[in-house]
Amino acid sequence: RLTGHLDKGDQTLASAAKGNVSRKKKEKDAPEEITSKRPVSRFRQVIQRKGFKPRDPRFEEHCGEHKPEIFRKAYGFIDDIKDAEAEELGKMLKKTKSKSKQSKLMAAINKYKHNKRLRNMKDRERQVMSEWKKKERDLVAKGKKPYFLKKQDVKKVMLAEKYLTLKEEGRLDKTLAKRRKKNASKDHRWMPKERESS
Repeated sequence: RLTGHLDKGDQTLASAAKGNVSRKKKEKDAPEEITSKRPVSRFRQVIQRKGFKPRDPRFEEHCGEHKPEIFRKAYGFIDDIKDAEAEELGKMLKKTKSKSKQSKLMAAINKYKHNKRLRNMKDRERQVMSEWKKKERDLVAKGKKPYFLKKQDVKKVMLAEKYLTLKEEGRLDKTLAKRRKKNASKDHRWMPKERESS
């Protein structure tokens, strides 16, 4: 080897020079050093770019104002697809004999029904708000002081409509009895326990 032909002084200088090379810091904007022992891939990113950030058009100012009524009308066909899927799940439930599959299908159908109820409730709330605003605009035009409907008022209107629907379907008494029973069980929890007679 070459070091065998060097004396001690030359070996010390060589090792010091080698140490300086290894300790030398890379410059910030220096190009990346790639080993020549491996072949260079044809598909490599030459220009570094920032990561992709997904955008939600509902919260972007330059995408316009989000209007739920227009959105529901534009994507109303999705509800039809969900209805068809729920009907298909019902047919599958009738045909299947496996208990585990039946429980999964029932859970999916119940989830669909729950989401549909919530969706219909939201649509009705929007309708109530829209009707109220229209009525208020007419009254304000006649000189009445404007009144802004609160969430609590909307809930009262929705509850009244719910009771009217139940009454028409003949389920009002049953629903009220169930609610009373539920409230009674809640109140019973806070009742003091009867002392045991010694």
